[in-house]
Amino acid sequence: MESWLRLVKIFVVVSGIVLVLGTGTLIALLVSRTGPQGGGGQAVLRDLVLPDGMKLRRSDLGQDAILLELEDEAGLVHLLVVDTASGRRTAFFRLVPAP
Repeated sequence: MESWLRLVKIFVVVSGIVLVLGTGTLIALLVSRTGPQGGGGQAVLRDLVLPDGMKLRRSDLGQDAILLELEDEAGLVHLLVVDTASGRRTAFFRLVPAP
């Protein structure tokens, strides 16, 4: 009977150690995948020069891009897509009426 009780005690101790190590590993993985919280992401100031003669009508912010709706001197509408990470123009469209 004493050997049986001794095996149960060893099992309980080993199970407790595995439980604590597993929980610690899980917490460490969750923290590393979510990244730093709080003041980790600082805004970067970038200048975006609009094409000559264009004025900004509307803008929309997406997850990876900014969409700017521009109007030229003739009243035609243009769409400018800017990458939020690099600040580079990724697309420029001129909207024209259908023929």
